[in-house]
Amino acid sequence: MTEKQLDELFSEMTLNTNSRVRKKCLVVYLRKKGYQRKEIAEIARIDEDTVTHYTKKYDESGLQGLLEEKYHQPKSQLEPYTEQLKELFKKQVPHTVNQAIEMIDKETSIRLKPSACRAFLKKMGMKCRRCGVVPGKAMDDDKQRQAQQEFHDQQLQSTLDEAKQGKRTVCSSMRLTS
Repeated sequence: MTEKQLDELFSEMTLNTNSRVRKKCLVVYLRKKGYQRKEIAEIARIDEDTVTHYTKKYDESGLQGLLEEKYHQPKSQLEPYTEQLKELFKKQVPHTVNQAIEMIDKETSIRLKPSACRAFLKKMGMKCRRCGVVPGKAMDDDKQRQAQQEFHDQQLQSTLDEAKQGKRTVCSSMRLTS
């Protein structure tokens, strides 16, 4: 191994921002400097087979091969249907994960488990929201209108009349409509 190659390894070992890449470069650097696999494994706290793997990778494909980070990232079966499902969910928003599962199954014939469906929806940019109840007693429209009219007649109207006469100032962030 040439001095230039050792310098490149040392440079990557000290300057690279990825800690895994730095460790790989350290392992290969020490191996090329003549250290034994067992010593390097103890220093880097890795398995001896990993030392061999990193060294072989460097020998076969050079520094670029050593720098590559290849991770297995499985592809979703639904990936080809992503845009189609986005359009479907824009038209008809699913209210539950189970409803989303049914819609996806009907559209693509792919049946998901709830956890996989949540992950897919999140990947598409959707969020699962929990719905809560509005506190207080629910009133029908007639009772609500009647309560508002009573408040207006008994409390608000007298204050508004005083404001018209200049006896009082009324500030409101809401607009009154008649």
